[in-house]
Amino acid sequence: MNYKKAFDTMVSETAKYLSDNGLKTMILGLSGGLDSTVTAAICHEVVNQHPERQFKFIGVSLPCTSNSVEENDSASLAMRAFCNECWVENLQAQYLLVKATCEQRYPSTPISQGNIKARLRMIYLYNLASVTGGLVMDTDNLTEHNLGFWTIHGDVADYNPIGGLWKHEVYELCKYLLTERFTDENDPRHQSLRAAYDIMPTDGNGVAAGGDMAQIAPGHTYEDVDDILDTYLKHGDDEQQMKRLVDTYSAETVERVLTRHRRSEFKRKRMPLVIERSLYDS
Repeated sequence: MNYKKAFDTMVSETAKYLSDNGLKTMILGLSGGLDSTVTAAICHEVVNQHPERQFKFIGVSLPCTSNSVEENDSASLAMRAFCNECWVENLQAQYLLVKATCEQRYPSTPISQGNIKARLRMIYLYNLASVTGGLVMDTDNLTEHNLGFWTIHGDVADYNPIGGLWKHEVYELCKYLLTERFTDENDPRHQSLRAAYDIMPTDGNGVAAGGDMAQIAPGHTYEDVDDILDTYLKHGDDEQQMKRLVDTYSAETVERVLTRHRRSEFKRKRMPLVIERSLYDS
């Protein structure tokens, strides 16, 4: 992939979308991870390359206690490096209140608790977008999308510049920015991208220990997972392709990844699911 072309296209298309829809402000929840930091770099360039349009980029870090110090520090670096306006708003108290309310009838689970955090963040970000005439930036990549690593009505937002990239391609895009775009090691933008590149990917919600790969495919890389998903999406259960994947990664790993993909299919359908009018209006 030509990552210069990819980045330039993401910047120009984001600017076009804002202009076409009469929007001025980009709102981004910064986790400190790779995806949100690369998205921040895109928003930063949208503002810089189109001063005549007076776009504004607001970044907010919305941590709970499940966010690590490393993630919070990386989020702070990104805010200072890329945003026109930024701040930290800790949502732990709100999370505990909503969690306690939800648990009056049924006990929560680690996944449901993580979903509460994601949905609280989105309430905050969408309110901010509403009062500033903006839109909320989405940071999910193609790998997360196909594994269901996102929360319905949570970390899904309005506009997603990096949504067409597999996770390993987001790393490559970040590497391009570090080596070709923001090359000065004393530049806060370089330092922010470097910190995000080096950080261990997590959901930021404390759902499971050990980072994302511990949940998805222990002992493997995003390149491996992306190969499995991409092959399956292109070829389905083709016997020859499945044999290649099993021989390369093991049957257990392939099944683990594809089970996550299949079980999250409902999340990738048009929401909400509607009973078609044609079934009863005739």
